[in-house]
Amino acid sequence: MLLFYYIVIILSIIGYGTIFNQKIINYRTNNLGHIGLLGVFSLILISYITTQFLAHSKAFNLSILILGNVLFFNYFFKKKYSTKDIKILFLTASIMFISILIYKNHDDFPYYHFPYILMLSENIHPIGIGKLNIGFNTHSSIFLLGSLFHLPGSNFNLFHLPVAYFMLFSNVFLLSFIFQQILKKEKLFFLFFAISSFIFINIFFYRLAEHGTDRSAMILIIILLIHILIIINRDYETDDLNQIKFLLILLSIIISLKALYILYVIFLLPIFFKIYNKKIFFDVIISNSFFLSLLLFVFVIVTNIFNSGCLLFPEAKTCIQNISWGMSLDKVEEYRIHYENWAKAGAGAGYTNTDKINYIKDFYWFSNWVDKYFFNKVSDLLFSLAFIIIILFLTFKEKKEKNEIKIKFKFLYFLTVFLFLIWFFNYPALRYGGYNLFFILFFLPFSIFIQKYLSYKNNFTKKVIFILILTSLIFFGRNINRLIDENKKYSYNPFKNTEYRLNDSMFRYQNIFEKIKKDEQNKITEIYNNRYILIK
Repeated sequence: MLLFYYIVIILSIIGYGTIFNQKIINYRTNNLGHIGLLGVFSLILISYITTQFLAHSKAFNLSILILGNVLFFNYFFKKKYSTKDIKILFLTASIMFISILIYKNHDDFPYYHFPYILMLSENIHPIGIGKLNIGFNTHSSIFLLGSLFHLPGSNFNLFHLPVAYFMLFSNVFLLSFIFQQILKKEKLFFLFFAISSFIFINIFFYRLAEHGTDRSAMILIIILLIHILIIINRDYETDDLNQIKFLLILLSIIISLKALYILYVIFLLPIFFKIYNKKIFFDVIISNSFFLSLLLFVFVIVTNIFNSGCLLFPEAKTCIQNISWGMSLDKVEEYRIHYENWAKAGAGAGYTNTDKINYIKDFYWFSNWVDKYFFNKVSDLLFSLAFIIIILFLTFKEKKEKNEIKIKFKFLYFLTVFLFLIWFFNYPALRYGGYNLFFILFFLPFSIFIQKYLSYKNNFTKKVIFILILTSLIFFGRNINRLIDENKKYSYNPFKNTEYRLNDSMFRYQNIFEKIKKDEQNKITEIYNNRYILIK
C-alpha cells in the first residue's frame, strides 16, 4: 500500500503542477523538478484554503488524489513530458523509496507533527489550538500537505511523506539541470555548484526521519540560490520575468515550511537591484505568481495568529495583545528564552540550565556551546564538507584554463554571511538553518575557484556521472545500514510490514473537541458548523 500511494501521489503532484503552470503562471520549463515543486505549492495552497471550511477526510483527499492523476495522464498522453524527464523522475523516485521505509520518525513527529495532521483530518482548522500543545504554535505547511495524505487503507502511515516529495523533486531538478548544463557546455560554475548541491543534500540529509520541518526548507533554499545566481549572471534579460515567477513560488514555500525563513527574502535583493527601474519590475508585481505567493504567505501568517495569537511565535513583539485565545506576552517571552537557551546548548538530553535568562546574554553561552555542540555536530559537519571539497578537487582538477569566466556572487555571499551572523547570535543550532548556511559559505567560493581548473575535455562527463552514481550509492547504502540497525533495535522488517511505529500518545488529540466539550474547565466555542475556538 505504501509503494502504491507513494507512486500515485507523485503522479498527482505532477498533474497539479502541470495544470497550475500551464493555466495560471505560464513558467517556461521542461524540468519535472520545477513542475513537481509547483504541484506541491498547488496542494499546499489547496490545503490551506479548504481546511478553513472542511476536514480533510479520506473521501475528500481521495478525490484530490484522483483528480491529480487524471490531470497527469491527460498531459502524459498529450506528450507534454519528455521520455528523458520521466526516466529521471522514476529513477530518482525508485532510489528514494528506500528512504521512506522507516520505523522511527523525527523526535517531534509523535509530539506535535502527527497530532496536528490528524486533527486536520478530523476537523475544520480550529482557532487557539496553541493552548493544547506548545508545538502547535509553530505550524508548518508540511502539516497542511500531510493532511491531504490521509487516504483509504493507509492507516495514518502516509503522514511522513511530504518531506520525501520535497527532496525528490529537488533532486529531479538538480539532475535535469546538471545534464542540461553538460549538453550546453557553458559556464562550468553552475554545473559544479549543482553537483555539489546534489552531493550535500543526499549525503547529509539522507535520513528522512531527521528532516522535521527544517531540512526541506534548507534544501529549497539551495535550489533558490542556484536560480538567483543564474539570473544575476545572465547577460540578457528576456527570460528574467519567467525565472522570477518560479523564485516567488519557491520562496513562499520556504517561508510556509518555517516562518523563521522569511529572513531569506533578502536573497532577492540582487534581483531587485537588477530590475527595479525597468518595466519587468511592474510585470512581476502584477503577475499571478506574485499574487499567489502573497496569498500563501497571508495564509501562513493568519494560521500563526489562529494558533497562537502571534504573527511569528515566539517573538512577543509580533503578538496581538488581549486576543481571546492567545498567550500572555510574558508566557511567549518565556518560550522564546527556552528555545534560544536550547539552541545555545543550555539544555539537551539529560541536562538543563536553571539560569536561562543570564545564560543567553552576551557570550556567556559560547564556551558551553563550543564544548557541548560545536565539538560534536558542527565540527563533524565542517570536516565532512572539507573532505568532500578535497575529493571533488582531486577528481575534477585539470590544467588551469586561460579564460576565466567572471561570476557575480559577492553581494549574495555577503547576504549569506549576514544571515549566518543572525543565526549564530540567536539560534546557533544546525537544524535552525545552519546546515545550508555552512554549505553555501564553503561551496559557493569553492565553485568559483575550481572553475579555473575545469574543462569539458578528458572524460569530464564520465567523472560527473561517476560522482552522481557514487552519491546515489552512498544514499542507498546509508539507508540500507539504517534499516539493518532498525531491524536489530526494533525488529522492523519492511519486507513484512512497511508501517512506522504508532503509539497512544500520537492519538491524544484524536476527537479532542468532543472531549473538551465534556470538560468544564476548558472554554470552547463553536463559531460555525464544527469550527471551534479555544478560549484561554
